[in-house]
Amino acid sequence: MSGTPVEVTRTGQHAFMAVNPRGGKVAIGREDAADSFTPGELLLAAIAGCSALTGENLLVRRLGQDAELTVRADRTKSPEEPHKFASVQVSFNYDLSGLSEPERSKLVEAVQRAVDKYCTVSRSVTEGTPVEVDLPR
Repeated sequence: MSGTPVEVTRTGQHAFMAVNPRGGKVAIGREDAADSFTPGELLLAAIAGCSALTGENLLVRRLGQDAELTVRADRTKSPEEPHKFASVQVSFNYDLSGLSEPERSKLVEAVQRAVDKYCTVSRSVTEGTPVEVDLPR
């Protein structure tokens, strides 16, 4: 294994805590658990977060350091496969009113190219990265 490992530890019934090596923590639980994310919500957060981080420099360079940026990720579930997302939709929200139409088009295209090329999470999901599970015997 290489990279930055994330460890998930059981903290109670249907309750877990994910911790990264830098001390970041996030609670994981079922849909009815308060103050926690479901695993599916974490995947959506990872896709939205990766997209936001990837597009941020381009947007801030054109819109200014104080530019507000919100990225939302939602999913469509498959009726045939209820335990799988059929698709994920990512939408950016920012104010381009200070730019001309050609500037807007150029910026939107640049952000789309950057996300398509550099967003590790969405690229991994889209390309179907294999997941290897190691269970003790």
